[in-house]
Amino acid sequence: MRLFALVLPFILIWQLSAQTIPYQYGWPRSASGDWGLYSNSPTIADFDGDGILNISVTKSFATPELFVWKANGAYQIGFPQAVPAGQLQNSGSIEITAAGDVDGDGKMELVFGDENGMLFIYKSNGQQLAGSPFFLGTQHESTTPALIDMDEDGKLDIVITSYYRDSPFDQAKLHVLRYNGSQFEYISGFPLDITYGGDSAPAAGDINNDGHNEIVYISGGRIADSTIAALNVVDRNGRPLDGWPMKITYSTPGAAPSLYDLDNNGDLEIIIKLNMTLGGINGIYAFDYTGKIFPNFPIPVYSGHYFASVAIGDMTGDSIPELAYGTVTAVDSGLAWAWKLDGTLLPGFPQRIFATWVDGSVAIGDVSGDGKGDVIVPTSKGAIYAFTDSAQLVPGFPLIAENVHVVTGFETSPTLADIDGDGDTEIFAGSLNRRVYGYDTPGIFNAEKSWLTYKGNAQRTGGQIRGYRPPVSAEEPGNIVQDYELKQNYPNPFNPSTVISFSLPKNVSADLRIYNILGQEVAVLLNNAEMTAGVHQISFDAGSFPGGVYIYRLKAGTFSASGKMTLLK
Repeated sequence: MRLFALVLPFILIWQLSAQTIPYQYGWPRSASGDWGLYSNSPTIADFDGDGILNISVTKSFATPELFVWKANGAYQIGFPQAVPAGQLQNSGSIEITAAGDVDGDGKMELVFGDENGMLFIYKSNGQQLAGSPFFLGTQHESTTPALIDMDEDGKLDIVITSYYRDSPFDQAKLHVLRYNGSQFEYISGFPLDITYGGDSAPAAGDINNDGHNEIVYISGGRIADSTIAALNVVDRNGRPLDGWPMKITYSTPGAAPSLYDLDNNGDLEIIIKLNMTLGGINGIYAFDYTGKIFPNFPIPVYSGHYFASVAIGDMTGDSIPELAYGTVTAVDSGLAWAWKLDGTLLPGFPQRIFATWVDGSVAIGDVSGDGKGDVIVPTSKGAIYAFTDSAQLVPGFPLIAENVHVVTGFETSPTLADIDGDGDTEIFAGSLNRRVYGYDTPGIFNAEKSWLTYKGNAQRTGGQIRGYRPPVSAEEPGNIVQDYELKQNYPNPFNPSTVISFSLPKNVSADLRIYNILGQEVAVLLNNAEMTAGVHQISFDAGSFPGGVYIYRLKAGTFSASGKMTLLK
């Protein structure tokens, strides 16, 4: 259990810059009548499939609520929703939503757990999905879920950990749930017993590039009975991968793992801030899927916010990722850090932020307009900083929360998006002053090179998404195509490009087009082109399209088929 700490009023002297970044049209918005937004990160995606992004936050204190707005700040129909409260509603649990299509209807659901053992799944119209809430365990607190297709049925499954909310935080489990059309059920091999739990949220993706998704999670430690916390990787059946688990320390880390292909070889590395007191150092570690430490890691660094994760994105414009992180200093200024992959600091970093805490995970994205990623830093004293790759304060920053309810801290992980489709970057963040802010920066929005939000994306998978890869037996040499077939695109969800595969048993004219959820044609990939018999793969780049659900439709002779795919931005 975590206790909410009030921040006393203060006077800040902004020595370097004056705020000139305007609010996004329709923002800020009030999100509470009693308590502020604690440990939050706005979830931004096209929830209802209308081609327009929505914004969601939860408030976990006192009267729990789920808020959803349209891009212009108006409430989405059906929201806000009062979330059924349990016996305890004041510990400030991390009830950040994940967004994705868990029931296969082409629209996203919002998924989050509470501190009373309940997992909630809300549809885009404000109604709960049948089978919600799902019971995780008596007096169980849960982490931020990850939504990913673990059972390979084309629908997203829910990956979440839970634990008994009071010391010693035992009875912990790793849950993986799928929706069967009327209720939620465990997939084979789950739930897994973890002994002790903690606040580190699980991540999921195709770690070893074998075409199947794995789960990365922390199991807690306890010095009283010599239980050592560990970093774990398990496959879709709950079995540990070779080389795992990896022992860490007796205390339980709170940071969520980040997943990113650092060396561009198709595998996802696991990047996480750890204090390896068992023969290691306090710093940022990167592991490959076998548990081997990535070259030039660990990178020594001070402790950060308990829930903070490492952000990864291109800050220098060379298409090679950099790492960013914020640290906490009790008696001095907090610091924003940025490193190259070889472990060296970018020039000018670390940079002071003139506040006690970097109060959440940092984001990476262009907010200055030079096309390169900047580090966006939330702080405990109600200001959001942004620094360029040379550690210069971006003009117009810091962004200051209004002093309307005594406390103003941005205890948040900011979310970046192009909410209005104009090509520039907007910053969204919730404040302890009970408001959600939207700022319209001059930055050039590029989702592929950015770290947009807590755990990397709206599905909260932990970073780069590697989806389930459909079987490829029909593509193996020597196989003869016997029939027409349109396969599920891969990866799915995707950002910004994906591949659509189909099989033709004979030479034929083929037509392949993309439609939005309203049925409007948005792209033509094949226009009655003459195609030979065999297996074909067509790439679709959606870099200029808004996030949401799209339909791809193939016509070849008398054959016609379609599929759904989800673009995340």
